[in-house]
Amino acid sequence: MKSWVRYTLATTLFVVGVGGSIAYNQFVSPMLTSEWVYVARTQLPADTPIQASDVERIRVPKSEVSPDAITNAEGLMGTYTAQPVDQNQVLTALDTEPDPFTITPGTEDVPIPSTWIASVSETLRQGDYVDLIPIAEPQAGSNNVGMLTTTSEASEFKHLLVLSVHTDNNAEVTSQQTGAPQSVGARGNGSGVPASVDVKMTSAEAQALASLIQQKYQLLIVGVSDDNRTGGGAK
Repeated sequence: MKSWVRYTLATTLFVVGVGGSIAYNQFVSPMLTSEWVYVARTQLPADTPIQASDVERIRVPKSEVSPDAITNAEGLMGTYTAQPVDQNQVLTALDTEPDPFTITPGTEDVPIPSTWIASVSETLRQGDYVDLIPIAEPQAGSNNVGMLTTTSEASEFKHLLVLSVHTDNNAEVTSQQTGAPQSVGARGNGSGVPASVDVKMTSAEAQALASLIQQKYQLLIVGVSDDNRTGGGAK
């Protein structure tokens, strides 16, 4: 092989080798040692629908990625925050939950008409959480007001999600703007006074409630905090 050919080949291999090394270090190596994750652009309260504008996709070293980190947008869009999320926090499966308004297998949308309700707050709105407290109907001829039931069912109607609230004219009571993303959590007063309520319950809860209604119990509907989630009907 002629010397000029050897020099040309050596130079070519050197250039390719150096270029390949640079390309590997700048492009390939980061791809192998890091992973795409999603972080919150701003602080997100609990029970907030997650939209594309709320998150940002970034790469972080694989050694810093939690096994529960969300790496696929399909597993993120349309979900809700299960707990407060800080700005720039990497989102994980523990931070998200499915749309709580969706009626899933084993749950039901249970209408509670005004004839079942002993008392309900005028500020109750769609997206609030409530406890249902059954009260016994007073005995005939008795001057006593209804006493709180001592049946075991009373403890089963905890932390239920309010799906809708209506007036006695069946007009929906809401303070949420038309077209705005549906969200969970107490909001300010809207127009109208609640008369009937739809709540999300498990099928077992719905059956227990139907039994109490047949026994002439009425319900106190009491708003509760979303800090501690204990009821199966809420999700």
